[in-house]
Amino acid sequence: MNLKRVTVGVAANVYDKLVIAGVQLLVVPVLAVHWGVEGYGAWVILAAVPSFLSVSDLGFATAAGNQMTMLAARGMHADTVRVFQSAWAVILTSSLFAVLGALLIVWSIPSVAWPSFSSMTPYSSRLTLSLLITYAVVSLQGSIFMAGFRCAGLFALGAFWSANTILFENVCMVVVVILGYGPEYAAATLVAARIFALLVQNLLLRINVPWLKIGFEKADRAEALGLLKPALAVLAVPLGQAAFLQGSTLALGAALSSMAVPVFTATRTFSRIGIQLTQLLTHAIMPEFSAAVARKDRRSEFLIVLLTVSVALAVALPFAIVLILFGPQLIALWTRQLIIPGRELVALMALTVVLGGFWSPLSNLILAINRHAGFALPFLFLSAATIPMTFVCSRLIGPAGAALSVVVLDFIMCVVIVKQAKTLFYRPDDPLQAIAGYLAGGLTRLRFWH
Repeated sequence: MNLKRVTVGVAANVYDKLVIAGVQLLVVPVLAVHWGVEGYGAWVILAAVPSFLSVSDLGFATAAGNQMTMLAARGMHADTVRVFQSAWAVILTSSLFAVLGALLIVWSIPSVAWPSFSSMTPYSSRLTLSLLITYAVVSLQGSIFMAGFRCAGLFALGAFWSANTILFENVCMVVVVILGYGPEYAAATLVAARIFALLVQNLLLRINVPWLKIGFEKADRAEALGLLKPALAVLAVPLGQAAFLQGSTLALGAALSSMAVPVFTATRTFSRIGIQLTQLLTHAIMPEFSAAVARKDRRSEFLIVLLTVSVALAVALPFAIVLILFGPQLIALWTRQLIIPGRELVALMALTVVLGGFWSPLSNLILAINRHAGFALPFLFLSAATIPMTFVCSRLIGPAGAALSVVVLDFIMCVVIVKQAKTLFYRPDDPLQAIAGYLAGGLTRLRFWH
């Protein structure tokens, strides 16, 4: 394979990000208009809880996907199948225990301790949360199938179907909401749509990667144990993301009220479009970076790092400027004047776009070679610290306090990632000469896999 595959992968990733951005722009105003701001705030709070279940795969999907990609790059298909089936066995088992445990907790909490929402009955909120928990755990199964597409050099196909899945399930949910149904029906729609999408994804993998046998006959306990260390390190990443994305939402609601949550989450959702756009190249190029490192292709390794950072900052800086200048007006227009954030909140979230747009792509390259333990645990601890920081700062300066805690997190992570990147990534003695040679040779000479 050559640069063409990366280009197609980037195109698929562009489509994926456009779908995610479009869905976010569609869902927020629809839910806020049909359920009211308080009803939408209740949905955001309930949806925040299942996000913590994203760790119930124990990090095996990501760790296994990286390992599978490096093995497949060396032509070791039998070993790739063994890793795939071993990881999936662990994911299915852990997911089952996670969903059963979470549902038991939801329905065993006494009514006096259950949070009350004026827009939902206690039974409705319990049912909605149970369905969202089921949706979160079912969605995890697609991650190991995506690893199958990645290791076979079919990232573009996997990303394309992943985007279609998000589009399909959210359009179905929006239709249900517009028809006048409440949160429990919206959550049930997400579950049904995701199950259908997983069945189609399974079929696509069988057709396009026939050598990657789907099943458990090759699952191996020793292989699963070998993945345990990088998997546990991966585990810290979604835990950290849940802490600063959902934990800060819960802390803000506790510090102020559910009415304050939509102002922050709508602004954060809008700003994170910029973060997602910085990933246009990164996700497509991660398999190529894994292969380059596995083959000891130092030249490609250096150029991938350089290209990743350059593209990310080229996207993040203009987006942040637009957000600072026109953010409040754009968010007000987007939400039909229901949500109008303050300038200080928008400015802080714009800063997170620049900081996150720098360290996040670099961290993904570190993750692609299963060397992420160096930043995963610091990220988890720092993300957890944003929860009390959000509570305290929000008490002092309102919703902008939640944004301030994210700025602190992103700044420290920039320092952590740069320090680790210096020790892991290859740097030529004369980077400028290496870049000049690359440009003189032409882009078509860059070959990742032979």
